[in-house]
Amino acid sequence: MSGEAAFAAGYVLVLLAVVVALQIWGRQPTSAWASRVFAGFRRAVPDAPQPAAQTDWPHSEVGRFHAVIALSVAAIAVILVVAALVRNHRPAEAAALVAAALPHVALLARQGPRLLRRPEPPPG
Repeated sequence: MSGEAAFAAGYVLVLLAVVVALQIWGRQPTSAWASRVFAGFRRAVPDAPQPAAQTDWPHSEVGRFHAVIALSVAAIAVILVVAALVRNHRPAEAAALVAAALPHVALLARQGPRLLRRPEPPPG
């Protein structure tokens, strides 16, 4: 296997780690008052503000934002693999590149339509 194909396959796997991290990060609570940073303040102040609801803007859009960024990274990884396949034709190189791209393709096929079907939250 050439160094170029190995580098491309490795880079695509690193992009997979980025996609997974973005998916996890998009599921985290976004309210500052619900975080651990302000936990002591909430205990010390009896009339501390209530944590923001997950349906309030911009908290309702955080998951969608991270999903779009993750899908963009996955699409870039697939484009990188296609470009690498144009240059590297050996069966071992093609197998390694396709194997590295399969999780990205699966994510795009699964999350893309789901993201498009998700209803828009009402403004305000």
